[in-house]
Amino acid sequence: MALKFMINRIRKSFASASECKHGGKVHEAASILGAEPLDFSANINPLGSPPLKELFLEELEHIGHYPDISYQGFRRAAAKFVNVGEDCIVPGNGSSELIRLFAECCLEEGDRVLVPTPSFGEYTNQSMLAGGEVIKVKIGQDGLPVISDRQLEEAKLLFLCNPNNPTGKLLSAEQVTDLADRCETSGTFLLVDEAFIELSEPEESVAVLAPNRDSLFVMRSLTKSFGVPGLRLGFGVTNVVLARVLNLARIPWSIGSLAAAAGEYLLGCDEHLMRSRQIIKTEALWLQGALQELGLRPVPSSVNFILVNISPCGIDSDDLAERTMQEGVLVRDCQSFGLKKSYIRVAVRGRSENERLISALKRATRCRD
Repeated sequence: MALKFMINRIRKSFASASECKHGGKVHEAASILGAEPLDFSANINPLGSPPLKELFLEELEHIGHYPDISYQGFRRAAAKFVNVGEDCIVPGNGSSELIRLFAECCLEEGDRVLVPTPSFGEYTNQSMLAGGEVIKVKIGQDGLPVISDRQLEEAKLLFLCNPNNPTGKLLSAEQVTDLADRCETSGTFLLVDEAFIELSEPEESVAVLAPNRDSLFVMRSLTKSFGVPGLRLGFGVTNVVLARVLNLARIPWSIGSLAAAAGEYLLGCDEHLMRSRQIIKTEALWLQGALQELGLRPVPSSVNFILVNISPCGIDSDDLAERTMQEGVLVRDCQSFGLKKSYIRVAVRGRSENERLISALKRATRCRD
């Protein structure tokens, strides 16, 4: 009775919150298996990160001080990376913090939010926590959300993932610009999540447009691009007025000094990204062919992960994910993206690792009842 009374006093959007499922559960799987699995459930740069050990050892000398609360060095590096002014940069503790920050700043209770599906679950989760009314919209054959002008005018915020997670579909800068123009006309905020664009075709980014738009917020993630998910680091790009509001609203010192120092260094590692894109193109082509040979149906992808229709093997996605885990390989069950039990998603890694994935899938699909 007392607990029920307490729940009634909590903000409704928080009391009704549900879990947003993610991949990358290596520690959980390791506790079950007794050994660390090979993780294809998280879409990380197959080259990993550039060397960071010396940088961290040097930065540890200053660990007794708070980080620079304005993150001037990181903001300067991010601004140079996307060719905008540093006053347009909003640092964040990974994409999830930036999504939450933007939703909290833009949404009032009951505001409508348009979320394309299938796409990243945190768009829905963070919008609902902020009190938004989430409306799922379909994605058309061209990769754009199917939205009428009236729907756009009635919404406060629209999310767009480019390249889209989990489909791997990349939109051109022209397509996204046209959508951004529609949002400017309707007065709707547009959050473009470019977490994977550095591992795809970065020339299709619209980050450089954001400083000159009222309603555009573009996110980038160092986690995926530079293979550092343990650091939690990203940034947003927008106009100077909105950037100032978001920087005032974000939690102070949300990025640790080690992560901030790493960010400054990593954003200068262009050659690492170039080599990564070359490897991804080669390995994605090989992996799609190998998946087809298993009788599965990979969806064409422009980035470092592949959505796979597993219906030909006659096994549900959660069952297949469990079976591959027992083989020491993690794949992503895609039900949380709004897909049914016919899809998994796999990362693109190096050749020897990709061969292990194919072997695990072969054994898992052969042992069906």
